Amino acid sequence: MFPLGPQYSNPLDTTAQISGKKVYAMKFSLPVLLGAAAMFVAPHAQAIVNIDYVAVGNPGNAADQDYSGQGAFGAVSQAFAIGTYEVTLTQYTEFLNAKAAADPNALWNASMQTDLNIAGIARAGSSGSFSYSVMGNGQRPVTYVSFLDAMRFANWLGNGQGSGSTETGAYTLSLGGLAPRNPGATVWIPSENEWYKAAYHQPAAQGGDSDNYWLYPMRTNAVPFSDQPPGATPDNTRVGNFYQDDSVANGYDDGYAVSGSTTLSSTQDYLTNVGAYASSGSFYGTFDQGGTSSSGTTPSTVRRGACGAARGATARSTCERRSATTPIRRSSASILVFVSRPSLSQPWPSV
Repeated sequence: MFPLGPQYSNPLDTTAQISGKKVYAMKFSLPVLLGAAAMFVAPHAQAIVNIDYVAVGNPGNAADQDYSGQGAFGAVSQAFAIGTYEVTLTQYTEFLNAKAAADPNALWNASMQTDLNIAGIARAGSSGSFSYSVMGNGQRPVTYVSFLDAMRFANWLGNGQGSGSTETGAYTLSLGGLAPRNPGATVWIPSENEWYKAAYHQPAAQGGDSDNYWLYPMRTNAVPFSDQPPGATPDNTRVGNFYQDDSVANGYDDGYAVSGSTTLSSTQDYLTNVGAYASSGSFYGTFDQGGTSSSGTTPSTVRRGACGAARGATARSTCERRSATTPIRRSSASILVFVSRPSLSQPWPSV
């Protein structure tokens, strides 16, 4: 799933820790949610970005317990759907080519091209005729996306893509980064509760933990393994892309998941394809909410301020547990991953 206002976490941040049930720093991804009672919008004839969604049911669930005074999250009154994967480089590049020929809203960030650790979108040409292309594998998550960028992406999806507006829809951008989700929105950035529920919730009666929430977004309370995808660990149902070093020559937990090294290289691409850890999904069927890059959410509390919260583990942090509300800032970098929309039983645009 997107971030707004101040930019979000670098997927290579190493500040997070694992010790008990804590709040962890996450990379910003682009999540998009649709409301449970969304208004139907006819699909645009030239729709170019397809988003895979999974249903998040069990409406009316209680929130998880409050960890470290960060607040209790996860309670959602209605069923909804959320993107199965983070928004990819290919998907965001299509958005740029549709709406950023002049790029007055700075939807493209130069670091998308120059930061080799997470870069993936190159720009060519001059203002008015800019064109964009994917660098390398387009199935990696897009990075360096601000929360305002995410809001505009969500608006564009909900307005049928193509020439659809980025300024109105789920959000009225004339109100800036504090613009609330509008009634009738069909595609939007997940709230903290929506993101959290999709990641950690599983009713005990349906095989979940006794308190209905797992510690990690892989249906487990056991510390996940760090390894190259899809994983060659003792349990590949709990493996992801994050930094973890056990100082044992066992082929996993040997530093950065992608490189298997404890040394950070300025030229190494540390992102993995979305969904690459195919056996490590959440109960509802989302992937990478605990690895690769941070996800952006629109907080459901007054702590929202001028930006959403960053959630998820990063390539340089240990796999996060539960909620994180304080973004890790790195210049103007943020990551786009998930999007949401209404319950799968509701009509919505083909996006």
